[in-house]
Amino acid sequence: MNNLSIAAAVENIFELMKALDDSYWEANTCEEKDYIYNLSSILANEYIELSKVSVQDHHFDYEVISLSQEALKQALTQFQLRIPKQIRRQTTLSKLNTLLNRLIVSLTPS
Repeated sequence: MNNLSIAAAVENIFELMKALDDSYWEANTCEEKDYIYNLSSILANEYIELSKVSVQDHHFDYEVISLSQEALKQALTQFQLRIPKQIRRQTTLSKLNTLLNRLIVSLTPS
């Protein structure tokens, strides 16, 4: 796993949640909105759990709290495979890909 600090993870998850909010409003179908909402909920739960960690501990390596690391990685990877078909604005697509890649790489064992 590439060492990502808790502080960096909080920032990445927050930015990804904002990008998912944009993509939610850009989605055309209920199925697309449901898929985006599902990932947003997973990330919101993780963000809430990370916000409980003391600021003094934010330099430690990030570990997934709210579900298994593999489950989070799988959800992110599956979403990343879907986004070229469902995200239509290039700026949103580019932002999502960058943020998803960063988080997926940090969850991948080295």
